[in-house]
Amino acid sequence: GKRTQYTLIREQELINLRQYDESLFEFVLEANNMNKPKVGAVDKKKLQSLIDQANYCKVAFYNNTPGGFLLCLPKNIQYDSKNYEWISKRYKNFMYIDRIAVIKEFQNKKLGTALYSDLINYSKKEQYDIILCEVNIHPPNPGSIRFHKRFDFVECGTQFIEGSTKQVQFFYKDM
Repeated sequence: GKRTQYTLIREQELINLRQYDESLFEFVLEANNMNKPKVGAVDKKKLQSLIDQANYCKVAFYNNTPGGFLLCLPKNIQYDSKNYEWISKRYKNFMYIDRIAVIKEFQNKKLGTALYSDLINYSKKEQYDIILCEVNIHPPNPGSIRFHKRFDFVECGTQFIEGSTKQVQFFYKDM
């Protein structure tokens, strides 16, 4: 619809996306670790490494309060992740959604929608071929599957991780 690249206005609610900078580190760390097990917990060193290698990292603000973030990774980085490895073996010029988190009080306020819409526009502009991610299916995360299907993501494989205690479903969206 009528949406600028960075701002989505709903009634009196304002969503604003900002490029990550160091002043947002503590927020991103807290938002990430609040959302486990849906989002894998990280320590400061691992998070900094992911941010340093990211090809997309933005924070969504809701009425000037940080409410969520989205971090993506490109091909050919150093990352000890079975899911990243699975994708890297199969795809080339990709944008991998490594983590997205929206803190509880800001869930269902369209922050995820604003971040994904911006990511899709950015990925097209930067000429990535495909966006990829995974969603837990054991234990299930039906809300996330519905969310990705709304953006026309399609299933492209599954794998067991963490000693077969978890199963993930991979999704992709062609650009």
